[in-house]
Amino acid sequence: MSRRKAAASRFRKHIRRSNELQAGYLADPDMLAAYDRFANWQLEYLLPSFGDLHGKSGYTEALEFTMHDLAGVGIIKRDDDLERASPAITTMLPRRALETIAAAAKMNARVLEVNLSICRCLMIDGQLPEHITEQDYWIACRNASSLEECVELVHLIIELGRTLSALIEMPVLGVTLRAMRAPAHAAGFGALQEFLETGYHTFKNIPDIQYFLETIETRMIEIFEKIFTQALPTNQ
Repeated sequence: MSRRKAAASRFRKHIRRSNELQAGYLADPDMLAAYDRFANWQLEYLLPSFGDLHGKSGYTEALEFTMHDLAGVGIIKRDDDLERASPAITTMLPRRALETIAAAAKMNARVLEVNLSICRCLMIDGQLPEHITEQDYWIACRNASSLEECVELVHLIIELGRTLSALIEMPVLGVTLRAMRAPAHAAGFGALQEFLETGYHTFKNIPDIQYFLETIETRMIEIFEKIFTQALPTNQ
């Protein structure tokens, strides 16, 4: 199988799985609200570990894109676009762009699986507690996942970052994306178009992509090692 066909197959598999997972909580307003609140809580919990990056031009936007736009509740419309547009995507996109979308779909499906499991472990009688503590979160992580699985997620994020960094070496892609803007919105694929443009321009503006990816990888693994191996924090 060619690299292009393999990437297309991975893309279709993982975007289908991502949308299946999303359908599971879209049909339940309470679960949707709980996951939205959990995702925002988790983002606020993780961001302080990257405070030095979050305050620097170029890195701030890349960090928010990596940690929010790829796994938050707001991706629902984009992933629906991705699945509906999959015949055109797998036919028309350059191979490296297709590999990027496939990596994003894989990472997103795996992050959703783990995050939904953690969220459900936090819930009591079908409701997310009004106040989530660090201890609650650590216990839910340990019940829902494992250190090995969470480290795998980090590696998927880094893999996606590396494919994005290869993508920005294609100057013609920026021109192509701009040219696609109006037709994509007219065809109903606006969310997908915005995701592609945001990812391309965000990573293009990172001052040092290698430093950014290495920092994300090192610190995320440190966070998960602490969650899974250290004594539980005192509940507050």
